[in-house]
Amino acid sequence: MTDESTGPTQLEPYVEALRARLPAARFILLMRVFNAWQTGGGRLGAPQLPHQRTAEEPLGADLQNEMLILMRLTGTP
Repeated sequence: MTDESTGPTQLEPYVEALRARLPAARFILLMRVFNAWQTGGGRLGAPQLPHQRTAEEPLGADLQNEMLILMRLTGTP
């Protein structure tokens, strides 16, 4: 059961807020990852181990947090 107050009805305004807030390249990356997750398809390249974390992680903690919020807003369990 999807709670309408936090479900897909809030997804579009949240995405628009992200578009306004994030630099274009980071927004595009986030939307590509989100779309791949939603469609269950695609192959996202991931670095091979061992991997050294840097301050310039493409999908750093801030975008990972935004991804989790987007996932919750879809209402998908």
